[in-house]
Amino acid sequence: MTTTRRQAAHDSGEDIWNRVVEAGDDGLPREKAMGQNTPAQFERGKAWIRDFQCGNEKTGFVLVHSRYAATNNVDMNKLYATIRLHSLYRSVRRVYKCALANLPPEAQSDLSIKVLLKTCDDIFRAMKFLEETGFSADAAAKAAQVKPKTSTASARGRKTSGADRRR
Repeated sequence: MTTTRRQAAHDSGEDIWNRVVEAGDDGLPREKAMGQNTPAQFERGKAWIRDFQCGNEKTGFVLVHSRYAATNNVDMNKLYATIRLHSLYRSVRRVYKCALANLPPEAQSDLSIKVLLKTCDDIFRAMKFLEETGFSADAAAKAAQVKPKTSTASARGRKTSGADRRR
């Protein structure tokens, strides 16, 4: 039985990052993004990218439509974030249902339980707010399918919006 020598997360991460950056916004499917890394090295490398490289490079690292991309494309980042937040929401809902919802009434007075219940409630309210304002995974997916319109302001010689001046 052969074993693979443990590779540092930043080595795997840099290898993955370089391959994905080269692909541009089209991104790469998992197999191509992984390259010669093992599945475990790939997971550690992605964690390193998200923990360090994205901040260092000021670039997002997303999985959109089964393709990894290093991008600052707003629609791609929005879609990735909404999918991940919705996944976290489902996880919190499961934790609430299986560990907190059925506790006996006397447990409700425990300070730690109160904090956990409030935290779950805050997450539920935050997700409800996002969905009520249209920032749902479905809305983000539809936005990602529509090509953004290019501004004609620069073509006509007008100044850019005030947002650019506030930076």
